Amino acid sequence: MKIGNTQYKKRHIILFIVIAAIALFLFAFLSWLVTDESITATSDAKFCVSCHSMEPFQQAHDADVHGGQNSHGVRATCAQCHLPHDSSFNYIVTKGRTGIHDLYVEYLGDPESIDWEAKRDNREEWVYDTGCLTCHTNLQQATMATNDAYIAHKAYFMGTTDDQCVTCHKNVGHHDLSGYISN
Repeated sequence: MKIGNTQYKKRHIILFIVIAAIALFLFAFLSWLVTDESITATSDAKFCVSCHSMEPFQQAHDADVHGGQNSHGVRATCAQCHLPHDSSFNYIVTKGRTGIHDLYVEYLGDPESIDWEAKRDNREEWVYDTGCLTCHTNLQQATMATNDAYIAHKAYFMGTTDDQCVTCHKNVGHHDLSGYISN
């Protein structure tokens, strides 16, 4: 009877291992799915504009080339420009930190008293080149094609400047933002 009992235990152990592996896979898959869907649902203008203070930014974005006013139908989301894309970890951490800060200001602060024009002077803190370069994948090669573009971007691509895309492209993403902010 010992041999049968040993085989019985081995089968149970194997069955347990198979069930545990399937459960672990399902848990990991469902965790990834919920996380991915949550990130996607909280990355577009509809979500961002649920805070009243962001309405002028959406209006200015909607009027911009990056907001869909182009012949290609391309539309950048808020997260594509305003979150870093250098690593998933940095993206998630920055998204969480920014989201908590924005909720705090919106509901416990005084968003009506914010000097949005003054904040635009620090746009390099809120717009990430990794987002620009995710869409503008051939920018370096394209700037080599014309002398003016090459001269304008040479220091950037050589890494000899701390300038970011929005340092020079001050109004990118939000057409006539000052007009929308002042209304």
